[in-house]
Amino acid sequence: MTFRFSGILLRYVGYQQRLSYDSPTVGDALDELLSAHPSLRDVLLTPEGAIRRTHRLALNDEVVPSDLTRELGATDVVEVMTAVAGG
Repeated sequence: MTFRFSGILLRYVGYQQRLSYDSPTVGDALDELLSAHPSLRDVLLTPEGAIRRTHRLALNDEVVPSDLTRELGATDVVEVMTAVAGG
């Protein structure tokens, strides 16, 4: 599976737009990602370990609930999106 990043989150993953992991679920892949890029943890997760409300996950271009038990295949792409606000 591959994580895809854009915007402000790129700075937390060394400006890599794509990062690939061999993980069976979204949660397992997220654990690997956060182990490799620990500064992303506080940005992406609440202190309780849930995805922050300011972020969404899209699995193969479909926004999905933050179901970390969802199974992944080798060709799946999870995009981490950040809400954009302004005034």
